Amino acid sequence: MPAVVETFEQIARHQSLAVLVDFLLTLNKTDLLPVRQHTKQLYREVYEWRDEDESQRFPSERESHLFLAGLATYSKQEGLVRTFNVPWGFELGVTKHANAGHYDLFLAVVRHSRPGWLTAWFERVARNDTSDTAPYDVIRQLAEEGLISPAPWLLAQAVAHWLQQFDHDEDRYPREYELHVLRQLHADPVLLTRDLPLLFKFDTDVDGTYLYLGDDQESVTWLTLMPQLAASGHLNRAELGTRCLLAMHRNFRRSLLTWFKDVFLALKPTADEQLAHQAELLELMAHPLAQVVNFALDQFKGLWLLPGFDVEALFPYVDNLLTRSDLKTSLKALLSGFEKLTKARPELAPMLATRYAAALAHPDAGVQERAAKSLANLLGAKQALLNATATADTVATLQELGELLSTPARTLLALWLAPVPAPSITPESYVPRVGFVPDISEATAIKPVADWHELLFLTGQALQIDQPAAAERWLDGLLRLRGQYPADYATQLRPYLLQAFPWLLKGKTEAETIEILGALDYGQHLASRTGLLRALLVSWYGGFTQLQVARVELQSVNYAYPDPLLGPARQRLLAAEARLAPGAVPLPMLSTPTHQPFWVAPTALISKLLAYEAASQTPDAADLALALGRLAWNAPTDAATARQQLANLHHSGLRELLAWLLAPSEAPLSLPPVKLSKKSQPKVASGNFDQWVSNEGLAPLTLADALPWLWAVAARTRSPHGIWTELAALADYPGLAKPWRPDWGIAMRTEVICQPYNQKQPERVEQYEELTIATVAPAAPPSPLLLYSLHAQLPQKHHNYFWLSTEDVSFLLSLLPNNPAPLQWHLLRSCFRSIPGYSEQAIILSKQLHALLTDGPAYEESTSVLLAVGLLFDKPEARALAWEVLLAAVDTGRLVPVMLGQALGRLLAGSYAPVLRLGDALPAVRGISPATDDALRQLLEALLPELPAAPLRNTAKLLAAYADFRREQPLPAVVQTRLLEWQAVNSLKKAATVLLNQ
Repeated sequence: MPAVVETFEQIARHQSLAVLVDFLLTLNKTDLLPVRQHTKQLYREVYEWRDEDESQRFPSERESHLFLAGLATYSKQEGLVRTFNVPWGFELGVTKHANAGHYDLFLAVVRHSRPGWLTAWFERVARNDTSDTAPYDVIRQLAEEGLISPAPWLLAQAVAHWLQQFDHDEDRYPREYELHVLRQLHADPVLLTRDLPLLFKFDTDVDGTYLYLGDDQESVTWLTLMPQLAASGHLNRAELGTRCLLAMHRNFRRSLLTWFKDVFLALKPTADEQLAHQAELLELMAHPLAQVVNFALDQFKGLWLLPGFDVEALFPYVDNLLTRSDLKTSLKALLSGFEKLTKARPELAPMLATRYAAALAHPDAGVQERAAKSLANLLGAKQALLNATATADTVATLQELGELLSTPARTLLALWLAPVPAPSITPESYVPRVGFVPDISEATAIKPVADWHELLFLTGQALQIDQPAAAERWLDGLLRLRGQYPADYATQLRPYLLQAFPWLLKGKTEAETIEILGALDYGQHLASRTGLLRALLVSWYGGFTQLQVARVELQSVNYAYPDPLLGPARQRLLAAEARLAPGAVPLPMLSTPTHQPFWVAPTALISKLLAYEAASQTPDAADLALALGRLAWNAPTDAATARQQLANLHHSGLRELLAWLLAPSEAPLSLPPVKLSKKSQPKVASGNFDQWVSNEGLAPLTLADALPWLWAVAARTRSPHGIWTELAALADYPGLAKPWRPDWGIAMRTEVICQPYNQKQPERVEQYEELTIATVAPAAPPSPLLLYSLHAQLPQKHHNYFWLSTEDVSFLLSLLPNNPAPLQWHLLRSCFRSIPGYSEQAIILSKQLHALLTDGPAYEESTSVLLAVGLLFDKPEARALAWEVLLAAVDTGRLVPVMLGQALGRLLAGSYAPVLRLGDALPAVRGISPATDDALRQLLEALLPELPAAPLRNTAKLLAAYADFRREQPLPAVVQTRLLEWQAVNSLKKAATVLLNQ
């Protein structure tokens, strides 16, 4: 090691920063490269170490030494890597509270080495996390000295965080500190005139930065400072308002756009000032975000009748707003303003009539009603405001829009609408489907993996989260192509190992890779379907000589628990791994799907069982149970062929079970007596949840011992709601003799949040409604093979299941295509029992909704409740997906309107969500098809009786929608009763009376 490197390491490890700086300032050019290389080596010890002996590593608390050495020696390539940042504890500031003189040392190194990449480095650090932006005074001083270029974006970020320099100022004045900050600004014209305007040109955190002054005072923010700077004349008031409006044109975050709006409003602009900003406000009306357009329209409220208001310039912008579904209240205010204009300037009536008529196409019934009222006043005015041509054109437009109008709008415009002719044919009625037959044909057949190249390509897809179809094909291909792998297949798998374990294998040689994988601790964080597949990949890489799947433990992680269905899924992979071991017979797994999306064809299952018998091999019980759960037992043609093949199956128990399961769907069936053998019931410790899931320490059941439980899976697969008294002999447990169909409801929860930092409010109480599903006392299922019972009696207190289920939902649903209800109840119970806001809840809901877009049987109660939650969810994108699911379900006959309507009614009555979320969406789906209209009519007729007699807010929107969907259908008695009660309420009297009199 060169002497200069030894000296550097000695200083870096044991001496002060000042000594290091003196050393760096005296380096020759020839010494820069060795010091650079050694600095990188020491950084690797800090961040990428693998050595268990921590005493040999470079101490992380002395990283500041490496930071200064990097500034002095690094080239641009090293300086801009993501790990080269300001170390923790290094004060990069010029204020007097910066300790240890860090900034002076930093400045000395930079002045000496003058790194040309310093500007780009400051920007990279700030872009990675804007809270790490260097202080404004630092950026400004470095720019003035020519050490960095005056980058506008970087200066904007620094100005946004300018207030933070006062956070540790010991000289603050408790009651006058805001004045102290203002005095600092008054004395800095460069900041006010050159750099502060940059806040309006770039996306910054200015909306979230503040100076905390204690619990008894308001925090100081740029929002509180700017109006005072404008009032004192240090900022030009007109220019500040213009900058705010121009900034709202930019593609910034919503919260930042709100901040610009708040700054403008904090100036309290007068009417004359609003008129002066008319051009900027008009341009804001073309903005894609509703919050910006609403703000602009709100500024026009007091300007309609002022002489300087140019209404003709407003019309081109208004024309693009009148049918925007995200604008409602502001549009109604706009139409009301038009009425004021009509009275003041009658010559504008023709142009306003055109806009009223266009607004009638808006999907919101309230906007339609407001436009209809204005148009009726215009057309019915005592003194004609429209000439004959304008009147004829307006009436013609009304005739075209007649079918799109809501009932209130149609009533207001009845004089000018043509009478609706009686339908010549009976309107189409929606009836849910009865029964479902999976499509087991060539069109839906899943093609087996063709060759090694396709298998290798599938490996990358299978390892990705939420790709169950690719993973199933990959697993089937592993077994199908066993013996056809190329000699160097392990080398070709290296990129996929790196994809699976980048933090372990990056930059490692093959020998190091083998050593690392041999001692790999999968840990609890890989307790998922993806973790199991990664273990199988590692086993494959090693030629299946060291089996890895068994090393993945399905255990809890900090009160987060894996799904119990992963237990049989893990056992299936254990069986697959054993089939792939050297010397084993690589027979296919029984449960890998043969037809889209995840069906197992009966003939394919029989063929695989015959192959097992021909090879004198016994199928794995968990694999067989999963195959029964996916079996397309009611595909008539394929099932008939499979029944003929059953005679060749020697195992009498399986032959009897499959003959019963594959019997024609119309055949009346009863279960044969089902008895337990002495070994059929595993001993599971009911107090150990992890053992329920992983079955650790339990020997897999033999086929004979598993047969009674396979009968239970088959019975619940064929008849999800059937009552099978024959299964009561197995155990008294949900999902055996009777299905698990829990009760559900809405409960209010109260949570007390401690805030010791807030002297005014040391405790904050939050109340919220949550979906509750009744669950009996926890008890272990009698067998891990009972796919439809595993979730029924899981412990609930302090157990969170949705954290680890997020990436597995699609796979879990793929296991139970015949009867997903138990899993859906469990996910509903798990995801919506906490305060809304977890992103995992939205992800799990979205994945379940996506799964409903495929064809299948009519929705059960669990599915209807799930869809109802989606239609009322607080995320707009989730609601949009739920409506897509509903419309698709009408087309396929899967929707059960009465069940969905009752679920929606119970949720709304329990204040789980505001009525407006449903009421606003209903008009947008009217008229898509007669069947959709009739299904939604049935839905509302089931929903309305569930609502309380004391009406909820915006119930009128539901009544307006029901009036549109009902048409000539008779009024059900239960709906009539509820309407009679609501008729006594002023806000609903009109709508209820209209419905009762139809």
